[in-house]
Amino acid sequence: MNKTKRFALSIIASFILNGCVSLDSKLESEFAEIKQGPRGAPYKSITDFSASLRCMDDLMLSKNVSNIPVMIEDVEDKTDAIKMGVRDMLISAVSEMTFKSHGIKLILYGKDSGNLISFLKAANNNKVYESVPLYDIQGSISQFDKGVISADASVGLFARRDGGFGAARGSSLSVVALDLNVVKTADMSVVPGVSSKNSVAIFQRGDSLDADASISKFGVYFDINLNRNEGQAQAVRSLVELAAVEIVGKLTRVSYEQCLK
Repeated sequence: MNKTKRFALSIIASFILNGCVSLDSKLESEFAEIKQGPRGAPYKSITDFSASLRCMDDLMLSKNVSNIPVMIEDVEDKTDAIKMGVRDMLISAVSEMTFKSHGIKLILYGKDSGNLISFLKAANNNKVYESVPLYDIQGSISQFDKGVISADASVGLFARRDGGFGAARGSSLSVVALDLNVVKTADMSVVPGVSSKNSVAIFQRGDSLDADASISKFGVYFDINLNRNEGQAQAVRSLVELAAVEIVGKLTRVSYEQCLK
């Protein structure tokens, strides 16, 4: 092997070693940051319907609505596209809107009650079943249309010798719909008119870095600002809270519309 080849191989080896050292240093630096944990403090999720939930609580309190036993079924995703705990979101919404009034008495019997049921059985305690729910809330994520409308645009300049530069931007519109109904437990019949069917439009721009969503109800538009960490989950939470206000308002026969203006 001549000197030229040996010199070339030594340079290549040097680059590889330096690259490995640089990569190891970068990994060590990132690992050190990961060990420190997230720097952001936990925050309370506040949606455009947080005030509406408090309004419903005050409204039921003023109308002396209290302790209506209601059970909530699993709110499944019929589209297999929204992997979120919609039932838990609905429970949280109802709980928040009954903080003072205790208007709705939620009975959480379901697939995730296995440990509690086993404990009560072992303790020979059947009193928990004495409070039979009068109503049962059922429903699902019934629609998810991804990219109903999409648009892309790009522009660039290029010089043969000097290279070039360019810019591109894309946007898309997706729609998520939630349907809820109330059933009488006495005969398993649907309560006429006590239902909620709403959809949220999610508009995303620039490779999903920026997003916003909107819901239209009673001629009022609710705009929801999203960031890349929240995405469609926060939009679905707002949709669930709107549905909670509407379906509880119809069930208790209070003027819930005033809480959505």
